[in-house]
Amino acid sequence: MGSSRWGNVSDVIADKLYLQNEGVFEPSLPMRVGTALEPLIIQTVKEEWGRGNYLSQVFISRKCMGFTPDLILLEQCSDWVLAEIKVSIKDWGGWVPEEYLDQVRFQATVLGLDEVQVIHLNLQTWAEGFQMIRGRSVPTDRLVAYRVKVPERERRQVERDAERWWREHIG
Repeated sequence: MGSSRWGNVSDVIADKLYLQNEGVFEPSLPMRVGTALEPLIIQTVKEEWGRGNYLSQVFISRKCMGFTPDLILLEQCSDWVLAEIKVSIKDWGGWVPEEYLDQVRFQATVLGLDEVQVIHLNLQTWAEGFQMIRGRSVPTDRLVAYRVKVPERERRQVERDAERWWREHIG
């Protein structure tokens, strides 16, 4: 919806449709490693957070917006905890890169949350990621959790942007 290095939502949809039609999509090395590590990270986070009711990889929607969360801890009274998982070989320098903030703002808007936890696994190399995959374990001391606050005014703006996009492109 703004700062994505992959373009705007129309660019991403067009790209995915073209690739699916051609059948030539090859996930990159970072995508393959991140996808393989994600279930291990989810399990590690669940162990850290403790017992509870969890949702993962299910489509959630509200109005014209929807997404598939990496992990949600469902607490009583709709006090949910949303975690977005990221794996990279780049040091984030103490904060979530801008290109991921639009994603978590959108997710917070769909769920009506004022905060999202971004869980980052910073690898030294992609080979290190393969070692974790083979060992079926992610060390907890390698995971950094960032609490991204999403004020109500930002959520309202995201909702307006999504509704405008929906009207212009869908109906």
